[in-house]
Amino acid sequence: GQHTVAEAAGAYGVVVDAVGYAATRAAASTLAEPGGVIVHIGLGEDMGGLDIRRMTLQEITFIGTYTYTAQDFRDTCAAIYDGRLGALDWIQTRDLAEGAEAFAQLRAGTIAAPKIVLHPWS
Repeated sequence: GQHTVAEAAGAYGVVVDAVGYAATRAAASTLAEPGGVIVHIGLGEDMGGLDIRRMTLQEITFIGTYTYTAQDFRDTCAAIYDGRLGALDWIQTRDLAEGAEAFAQLRAGTIAAPKIVLHPWS
């Protein structure tokens, strides 16, 4: 079942923040167990959210990581093209003009698609 952040506090050895907002870093700081690791890859905002006092006292490691190799990118593109990643029906496509609305819906959690591709043409 689903739990609130407060209910799951200190429950995970590894927490991945793939969003990178102050709120998601705060959740990661709360969810990491003593001696755990927060892996941060999200680039949403540049500041805020980490509970440095808790991280220090509980010896929680923070790892910032980003990017991939050129070969990783080529391999991923080939896998998408060849269909090795299966059906990509979890992605929505919209016009660029609908971008602000799409991001608002993603952030509010009012749509099922985890990713939206914006096209600059109609």
